Formats: sequence, structure tokens, C-alpha cells
Amino acid sequence: MRIGINARRLEGQPLGVARYIEYLLRHWSQMLGDDERASLYVREPLPDERVPSDDRYSVEVVTPRLSGFAWENLRLPLAIRDVDVFFGPSYSLPLPYRGRTVVAIHSVNEVQKGAHQWWYPWTYPRLYRASARKADRVIVPSQSVKRDLQEAYEIGDDRIVVVPQGVDGDFCRVEDEELLARTRVEQLGEDRPYVVFVGKLSLRRNIPMLMRAFARAVGRGRELPHKLLLFGPNHQGVPIAELAEELGIGDRVIQTDGVLKDHHDLTRIYSAADAYVSASEYEGFSMTAVEAMACGTPVVGVARAAFGEIVDGAGHLVDEPSVEGLAEALHDVLTDPELRRTMQARGIERAARFRWEDVARDTLDVLREVSSE
Repeated sequence: MRIGINARRLEGQPLGVARYIEYLLRHWSQMLGDDERASLYVREPLPDERVPSDDRYSVEVVTPRLSGFAWENLRLPLAIRDVDVFFGPSYSLPLPYRGRTVVAIHSVNEVQKGAHQWWYPWTYPRLYRASARKADRVIVPSQSVKRDLQEAYEIGDDRIVVVPQGVDGDFCRVEDEELLARTRVEQLGEDRPYVVFVGKLSLRRNIPMLMRAFARAVGRGRELPHKLLLFGPNHQGVPIAELAEELGIGDRVIQTDGVLKDHHDLTRIYSAADAYVSASEYEGFSMTAVEAMACGTPVVGVARAAFGEIVDGAGHLVDEPSVEGLAEALHDVLTDPELRRTMQARGIERAARFRWEDVARDTLDVLREVSSE
């Protein structure tokens, strides 16, 4: 069996989908049969560390380097004619291609009103819907996304496979207090406790609401010395500095692009934090929440979409996204050591249920099944 994979997400900063691909490839190295191969199609050469050293993997550079949509639909179909099954790990497929296909739909963001720019429904969702309806199988990470997919894209239950995403086995609690202190100084400029959010600062993640909730939580008692670390790219230009000044927390909010030499350095980012907080109204899964739980970091968030399904009693969640509700939950966690210890134990136990080894095996089984049909 020869698997073709659209791997262009590996070309840039390894965020959500790129990490998803990397974890699959790493574990497939232990699972692929001697007669199975995976060809990764990209627009430019990849750094060596992005692909495991395995002769069953090949990287195929398909030129010219067009925009994502044009490249996928004009150039890619010609390059993948000899594969047995083609895998689109990032929502979309080359629509002119007529072979066997599997697509991964990680969320159906358009069901959340106000989470995107006004023009968004006229762009990507149309491509994602067409890809999902074209695919022989659609892989989704949660029951929440499955329900949204059935309703929004009118996809039959028989073509949808739920494969929850995971957390790498290296994600665990860092106990080295000297390393944690260095991490706080590295990220904040001083050894001071902090609350962290990890991920792109997308509109649907309600970063302004998160900042207002943090300001109210620390403002309830001036005994709280915490800072807020927003660890991820601000690709939509949220006015972080201006809002922080307006809220009176200008010296307490740190935002970085979240670039790390090694992704596993995130273990110390999570472990050095007193809490992980998210105000997101819609997540298809949330790898970062599971990683935080695996590191024993208490999770505060909103029990909407898949976030509540995944955290499931191991975090301190509010039913509706609101400044007051999130502020109260965050304040409870930061001021109650016993609650933090309880959440730490529950989070580690809950995260143990999500492993990339299982994700890789179940995904490979879907590809094998479609290839053999």
C-alpha cells in the first residue's frame, strides 16, 4: 500500500495540524508493514527533523510553489496518481482527484457565530464541506465534531470515524524547581507565578474575554502576583498591549509567538504555570488542554463543544463563556492549593486516556480499510 499525504503544513511553524502530522509519522514508523510506503507531498523541501529517518517515507516536492488552494487542486492531483489512498490531514482534499481518499476534519468552526471574519463562510468552509462530502472516510477528533459535521455538511454516519487526538508520552510533570524558576524568568523576565494560554490567538478563542477575566481574578485580591502568558502567534492582530493597559494589567501580560527549538520544551512551560486557561467557545479537541493536564497543570475553561467532552471533570469549567464566570473559576484555582492538587491528580489521570500511539494506529487502520475497498 502506498499512502499519499498532503504535508505542506510541515513547511511552517509546527502548530496544531503540523504537530498532528508529525506525531502520526513518528508512530507509523513502528506500525507500517514492509510493503507499505508513505509519500509526503510538499511545496518546498522540509527540514530533516520534520520527517522520521525511515526508508518507507519519501518527501516529494511538487513545484511551482503556488498558494495552498491552487497548489492542492492544480498541481497535486497530477503528482498523486499512483497512490493507493490519499490522506488530507488538514481539512481539505484535491477536489479534481478521483482516487480513494481520507480527510481529517479537526473542527467545524463555522458553526460558532462570530468566531471569524464576516467573509469566512464564503471561503474555507465551502472547500472543507466539498472535501468531506468527497472523501471515502472522514476522521474527526470528538463526538462533538461528528455531530457538527453531520448537521453542517450532511455527512452520513457510516463515513465518519471518531479518532480522538492525543498527548505525547514525554509530556509529564516537571519537578525540577530550579528549571521551573529559570523558565519563569525566561518567559516573564522575573521569577513570578503565571497563568498560561497556549495556541494561536484566534477570534474564536476570545482572547479579550480571557484578559478581562484574568484582570478581574487578580484584582479581587491584590495578594495574587500572577502574570498572564499568551504563548502563541497573534496572527489576527488582537490589540494585546492596548487592552492590557486599559484593564490596568499592562505590566502583567506577556505575549510571544510560542516558538520553541523542541516542542517538548512545552512541558516546562505548562509545569511552571499555576493554571492553563482558555476562553474558547469552540474547540474540536484541544491538544494543549490535554498536554497541560498531562503535566499536572489545572485547566480552567468553558464546557462548550469538545472542550468539556475532552476535559470531562478533570478541570474547572464554566457552562457559558463570560468574564465573571471565568474570573471566579480562575480565582478559585489560584487561591486554593487543595483544589489545585486535586485537579493535578485528576488531570494526569484523564490525559492518560489520550495517546498518540492509539491515534496513529486507528488512523492507519482507516487508511488501510479505504485502500482495500
